[in-house]
Parts: sequence; C-alpha cells; structure tokens
Amino acid sequence: MEPLNSKLALFKPQEIRRRSDDLLQQATGSGLKHVQVDMSKLGDTLLMVLETTKENYPDFHIPPYGVWRDFEAGGIDRWAALANARSYENAGEMLAAAADLAVLSAYMKTMHPRDWAYEDQMTETSVSGKQASALAAFHMFASGSFSSEMTDPYRVDAETLIRMEKDELASGLQWDLQDDADLLEAMQQHLKRLGEALALRSDMFSEGYFTRPGLLMVQLAREDENAVSAETLLDKLLEALAPVWLGGAELDDITLGDSFLHASLQDGEPATVFPFHMAAQEMVYSLVEPFAWAGLEVSDLDLLTAPADDAHAALFVQTGVLKIKDGPEAPTEAGVRDRMIEIRAVTGALTDKLAQLLRRELEVPAGQLPLTCILEGGTSRAGNRILEKSGNETAKLGRYLNPGAVFWLPFGA
Repeated sequence: MEPLNSKLALFKPQEIRRRSDDLLQQATGSGLKHVQVDMSKLGDTLLMVLETTKENYPDFHIPPYGVWRDFEAGGIDRWAALANARSYENAGEMLAAAADLAVLSAYMKTMHPRDWAYEDQMTETSVSGKQASALAAFHMFASGSFSSEMTDPYRVDAETLIRMEKDELASGLQWDLQDDADLLEAMQQHLKRLGEALALRSDMFSEGYFTRPGLLMVQLAREDENAVSAETLLDKLLEALAPVWLGGAELDDITLGDSFLHASLQDGEPATVFPFHMAAQEMVYSLVEPFAWAGLEVSDLDLLTAPADDAHAALFVQTGVLKIKDGPEAPTEAGVRDRMIEIRAVTGALTDKLAQLLRRELEVPAGQLPLTCILEGGTSRAGNRILEKSGNETAKLGRYLNPGAVFWLPFGA
C-alpha cells in the first residue's frame, strides 16, 4: 500500500511539476507512446509569445492570469461596474463576493454545446469558449441566480447551488433546454456537488447561517493581515473540493480529483498517477486580485503550475515543439487516457521551460516576470488565438484532451 504522505503529495504543485518534468524528459526521446517533443523549436514558440505579449501589453505592465480578464471581454470592466453599484461597506464584504465569483467561474469552465456563443446583451458583446463560460457565470452571479438572499444578490450560497433548476441554468447559460438537455443535467449535478462539498466543510466555508466559498478567503485574511500563501489556498481548496471533480483516480479511500492513472510508461513499469488540479489552481490564480483589493498579497504564486489546457497544447503543437502521434489504429480506452495525460503533462512542463527562456531573453528575474504574467501576457492569449483559427484541428485536440468521459474538463465541445 502506498504511504499516506505519498498520496497527499499528489495534491501538491511541486509533485505536479516533478511528474510532468519526468514525462517531458521521456518525450524528448522516444520514450512515450503518444507524444514526442522537439526542444529545438522552442525558440519559435518564444517569438510568438513575445509578439503576442507586446501586442497586448506593449509596456509589459501585465496583470495576473485568471478569470478576471475573461470578465473584461470587449474591453469592458464589468466587475468594477458591479462593485461600484453595490458600494461594499468594507474590504471583507467585497473579498467574499469577489472570491465567490472567482471560484464559481473557474468551476463552471466545463464542456459546452458545440459552436456555443454567449451574447452579453447589455454591451452587445458576443464571445465563445472560455470567455462565454466566464460571462455566463458573471451575469448569472450579477442577477442573483446563486444567492439565497434577495437583498444581497452578489453571492454564491451552497444551498442555492444544491437546488439550482435546469430552466434557470438554461436561461443563464443561453443553452437550449431540449437540445442541450444532457449538458444541462451534467452542469446541474456539477453545481450540486460543489454546494454539497461546501456544506460538508462548515468549518471552512460557513459563517453564521451562510455557507459560501468566499468565506474561506475572509477567514484566511483575518488570520494573516499581510499575505496569504498560494500553496495554503490550494491545499484548502483541494482538501474540501477534490471529490467534486469526478472521473479521476482514487487511491484507497482518497479521491484525487483532477488526477489520472497512466497505464504504463515503459515495459514492466507500474501504473502511475499524474495530478493536474487545473481548475483548483485557476481558482487560486483568480483569487490574487480579490485579495489585492482587500489589501493582501498572495505569496508563492510561482509554486503553481501552468494550465495543462487546450490553449497551451495548441501553442506547442502549432510551433512544432509538441507532436501528437496518430497511429493507424484507434487507441484502447486506456490508451485514450494515457494520450490525454501525456499531452497535458508535457504541455505544463514545456510552459515552465518557455518561461525560463523568456526571462533569459528579456534579462529579467522571475520576481519581475512571474509565471502568472507570462500566462496572461503571452502563452494563454497566443494559444487561444490559435484555437480560434484552427477549426478542425481545435476540435481534434479537444477530443484528445477530453474524449467526453469527464464532463468538467474544459476541453472541446
């Protein structure tokens, strides 16, 4: 039996990085069945990311990566308008609301109907993909869909998540109640699991009669008035929420969330669990600004890993760094999962290598150009641009990263 401390290590970003680096080393040769890496092409990726960053942030004043940029689709600062209208009486109230929204939005980035576009009717902005998910979550939040208090709409209450009706979801997401029935059912159950997980940990998420994700952040802010560690945030979120992400690996009685069992890396080598915890890490990335508005820093952000998502995979595929091996025969069920693991793990490790290369090129230390700014300034934006243009290749990559067995993985349609 694997020791308990070894299992718990699978929730640590250091272990995500270590195991992903191991796969990258094998991918540079011929040690992996489904992917291969050509590190000599990484310079081409660097040029693309630099061009993208200079285009979007010519002064290199880059905000953090996270859902807040998605809320600004069309160049509109929707959160500022909402917060100004609400006129929060103190920093704690605003932190609770902003953290509610950040956690919810990262959690709702899941599979969606094919060719789904969300129409923000107030600003006449139409968006797709992850931005559609973010704006749908934002406007449902703003309309009070997740609140149990009529006088305080801007909140996410556990009891409301548990009781969310499909017709309200369909209206808020702009999905069709009949045509998208299966996805609506999956989203309803997804939100219900989140509400139940919050309710089970009243010690973390409750204050008085109310249970909300943002109350954890208020509690942590009270414990340390200067800084909150990103590792502490991730530990707390995974401690409570890991079981809500179904379909991943389990070891004995521990549900590992966004972690998957790779059948075999080499002949005779035992099966290995590879953790990612992408949604939980995006929650932490997205909590940087709510804490900043409350006057606190989120420290140790570079412990977090890059998102092992379709945008970053597309970036490395497009520039020739990452090659996905398409054999003449369809892979087995285990092979489909192994391919997904290899693409995601190698993608995350390559983003680390690219960040190091970018800092050397610009002659700046990590403290001046942290990973969160590299993700926002260049890699995520460049990758999403590729996805928007590549059509059939985008759909194919989405199927590789999530063949449909796991609803909550935000890949494909």
